[in-house]
Amino acid sequence: MRLPQLPPMLATAGVPFDAPEYRFEIKWDGVRALAAVDAHGWRLWGREAADYTSRYPEFAVLRRLPRGTLVDGELVVRGPARPTLAALLRRHHLNDPWQIRLSARWCPVRLVLFDMLYYRGRSLLGEPLHIRCHCLAELCAKLEMPELAVAPGMVGAGRAFFAAAVAAGHEGIVAKRLDSPYRPGRRSHAWQKIKPRPVAPEARYPRR
Repeated sequence: MRLPQLPPMLATAGVPFDAPEYRFEIKWDGVRALAAVDAHGWRLWGREAADYTSRYPEFAVLRRLPRGTLVDGELVVRGPARPTLAALLRRHHLNDPWQIRLSARWCPVRLVLFDMLYYRGRSLLGEPLHIRCHCLAELCAKLEMPELAVAPGMVGAGRAFFAAAVAAGHEGIVAKRLDSPYRPGRRSHAWQKIKPRPVAPEARYPRR
């Protein structure tokens, strides 16, 4: 069975809030990527079905996942406490195979996983988020690969999680309803990206 090359589910803009029916995660400053492992091998792609497989040969370790697995996540630079998109883009647009092999040394990358869409060939798209996250956590707990990590999260206390994320230098958080299905390619209010609001110049420099 060849798994479908699905587009990622997208979020709408929101503001910080608390709610027991939501899970809150870091909004990573990287490149969105989905990965599949099936009888045809492994694949990595992004929005608009852009093929990233040859750009990140180290993710051949995905073959250790069970066949029929499809996951969603974010490519981020491995190492710094606060990975930045600018650091990743130094490597992301390379296309020369020799340069790509070298770049794995000076810019190691991790795929931070936050959703599982297929498992052993069975679609989980209609399952609620909390079930998909549980399946993902169980699977990755059995693996020890520095190239993969499961995104940490918190249920309920969104305001505190947002404040801690911003204080640590992250660009914000994402709020996801625990009962939400996965809707490929759709922007849904069930997922909300929450960033600090820009401060107006007059607020930064009050008039005397």
